[in-house]
Amino acid sequence: MRPRAWGLGLVVAILFPLFFSSKVQAAAPTITGLSITTGAVGASVTVTGTNFGSPQGTSNIKFNGTTATATTWTTTSIVTTVPTGATTGNVVVTDLWGYKLRNNR
Repeated sequence: MRPRAWGLGLVVAILFPLFFSSKVQAAAPTITGLSITTGAVGASVTVTGTNFGSPQGTSNIKFNGTTATATTWTTTSIVTTVPTGATTGNVVVTDLWGYKLRNNR
């Protein structure tokens, strides 16, 4: 009797949609602190928290809507400078899953 050739194909057909439809997501990130709460353009700011994700990838940080460039990005810390055009308002980190984290200041 010949072995059936469709066995492996059936396993691949069942697992293929499960593999590509599953979205693995880390715990929701949080901001726990800022090294400074006021500062001039160019001032160094360290944002501390949890689950920022590393490396930065498509995540970003904004000062009241103005995008800043991170010099260091780890899962618990972001180091950046106050960008030109920043105004008084929230610091917002958007992670790669689209979560927006505000410092609520």
